[in-house]
Amino acid sequence: MARALTLTLAVLLSSSTAALAAGFGLKEHSAEAMGSAYAGVAASSSAQALSYNPASLAGVADSDISLSLVEILPTSSARYTTATTSVGTPTGGTASPSNFIGDAPIPNLAVRHRLSDDWTVGLSISAPYGLKTNYPAGWAGRYYALKTSLVTVDIAPSIAYQVTPTLSLGASLEVEYARGQLTSAVDIGTLGASLAIPGSVPGALDGSARLSGMDWSEGFTIGAIDQVTPDLTLGLSYQSAIHHRLAGPLTFTLDAAGLGAAIRGATGLFTNTRASAAVTTPDMVLAGARWQIDGRWTALAEMDWTNWSQFQNLTIISQNPAQPNDVTDSRWHNTLFGSLGLEYLVDDSWKLRGGVAYDESPIPDATRNPRIPDADRVWLAVGAAYRFTPSSSLNFSVGELFNSDESVALNPTQTGNSLRGSLAGTTRSSVTTVGLQLTTAF
Repeated sequence: MARALTLTLAVLLSSSTAALAAGFGLKEHSAEAMGSAYAGVAASSSAQALSYNPASLAGVADSDISLSLVEILPTSSARYTTATTSVGTPTGGTASPSNFIGDAPIPNLAVRHRLSDDWTVGLSISAPYGLKTNYPAGWAGRYYALKTSLVTVDIAPSIAYQVTPTLSLGASLEVEYARGQLTSAVDIGTLGASLAIPGSVPGALDGSARLSGMDWSEGFTIGAIDQVTPDLTLGLSYQSAIHHRLAGPLTFTLDAAGLGAAIRGATGLFTNTRASAAVTTPDMVLAGARWQIDGRWTALAEMDWTNWSQFQNLTIISQNPAQPNDVTDSRWHNTLFGSLGLEYLVDDSWKLRGGVAYDESPIPDATRNPRIPDADRVWLAVGAAYRFTPSSSLNFSVGELFNSDESVALNPTQTGNSLRGSLAGTTRSSVTTVGLQLTTAF
């Protein structure tokens, strides 16, 4: 178990990820659940459900461990028809970037142990949120984004109590590490022109800014699973918001012509310093159902709500008093995720599953940004489980996410965009996911 724990942490800490759920969320805590598009996962009593509902602890007979790995394989492209500086001159550079969302492995570890007839404990390690976009230097929208990354690792010790023979309650302490990096180009030429500095050419004298930050914070998850009838099981869980302040160095690279250095000497702008940005991971409510139709078929359903309205802007606050706050307006709204699935028991060794889901994006058209080119999406997924010993099983899953094409329409009159110029066009993406999960009891 110690080796599995070390491996899971190493992969999580080394990987930036492409957000697959709405916003910068990730649902890929279980390759088994992915096979049914996460339908019914909040009502599952198997080890793979621990990261979704701590009440699933009560489903363990003695002890078990589950190790999941989901590989994210996205494709992405965009076409921008407008890309100008704040004074209206073309920014230059490619207006049709592609492959700006990167591949990533998402591991998950869940361990459960029964203490008594009524009490069970466990531990899960997951990556509940993540993001990675990377655009080429000099591209047309460089003043809005170059590189964006967010990595989270959630370590969650859990406990559950069997209240009645059918009802279990669970709770987790969520200890979360977050690390992020933001980079973008800075239009020093336009700033110099606004200050009437001779030789200033908007869009031609670029610098860049980079913020790297990290933080530890805490939250909690509570949940319940009730076997209402011998055939119907319902599950409900609530995950709290976690408030991070990512703090670290804010560094600038200035233009070779010396314009940025002259502005720094005169005003104090572009001086390397420390800075921070507040990032809140949203609270969520997960509701799931599992209905045993007969000895072979099980119907699954899921409805999840996410409070993305907490994410109204991203503000970078510098410790240099001469450096103004860097604000990215977001104004996200709350979202729903819904899925339906089926499981079919072929025989004592094989089980098949499939599912379909719809996931809303929290981002309004007015504030969609190339840093997070999110979109509404439809999920299709299939999976199979093979029990190769009485106590061990292997799950295989494949999913396909079909994201809608979405517009970007940004301009200098919007909050925080006075030096970023105008950027308008369409962004598109799709994602293939492949998952493998090993579960064994001991």
